[in-house]
Amino acid sequence: MSKRCAGIIVVFLLFAFVLTMAGCGQSPAPEKKNLKLGCMPWSEPMLQWIKEGLTPLGYNVEVIMFDANQLPAVALKDGSIDGIIQNHKPWIITFNKENKANLEMVEPYYFYSFFAIYSAKYKKLEEIPQNATFTIPGDPTNLSRSLIILKEAGLITLKEKTGPFYTLLDIKDNPKKIKLVEAEITQTARSIQDVDAIIATAYFMAETAKADPKVFLFEDPQNKDFPLGLVVRHEDVNSAWAKESMKILRSEKNRARFNELYKGKYTLID
Repeated sequence: MSKRCAGIIVVFLLFAFVLTMAGCGQSPAPEKKNLKLGCMPWSEPMLQWIKEGLTPLGYNVEVIMFDANQLPAVALKDGSIDGIIQNHKPWIITFNKENKANLEMVEPYYFYSFFAIYSAKYKKLEEIPQNATFTIPGDPTNLSRSLIILKEAGLITLKEKTGPFYTLLDIKDNPKKIKLVEAEITQTARSIQDVDAIIATAYFMAETAKADPKVFLFEDPQNKDFPLGLVVRHEDVNSAWAKESMKILRSEKNRARFNELYKGKYTLID
């Protein structure tokens, strides 16, 4: 063997030794086994199904209940919980921008909600009178969504959007002079007896207003563009527990449970 070849081999072995030593003491981060998952009452069953499926795999899962729409996402951002099922993807994107957060929805997405215009006083959209009052969600994402619904329903027209979302200032024409009252999305259905119409999800129409969610004036044509599912921090989006959670939710057993429980208030994504 030539001296040159021997020298190359020595250099290679030294390089390999350095890499080996650099890796000493650096083991991969242990897989998270103690999990806290946040929800509101409507989404708790799905987290209980996750807990049921993860427990035999050695995970310790605690389900944490919240009482306001944005609180689970705030807790997830702050690191006090590990995942949530609560808000649709566009809402999460907006939350990230406004709060410098890095929350992500785990793929594949699980379901979407049915959003529509409802009324306890009128059976047809054409019956909506002059100076009617509508209660609509007040958070930026769902307010913008509601304005688009009203536009598609022919009740208003909108100017060119100047920001990421439509606001009340973007209303161009409002021929019926409809008054729009903002409320938290979980609360709009509560006002259905007090106003002429509301924009709400089918779930809250059934659970809060105790009304048939299939009786509506106008369906949101954007429904499928607002998927829901398990949301985690960016570092957990490809974790074993998050991926396993989605397998559990999408099992035939839990898809059947979902359809039996929600009865059309939410729709599974194939």
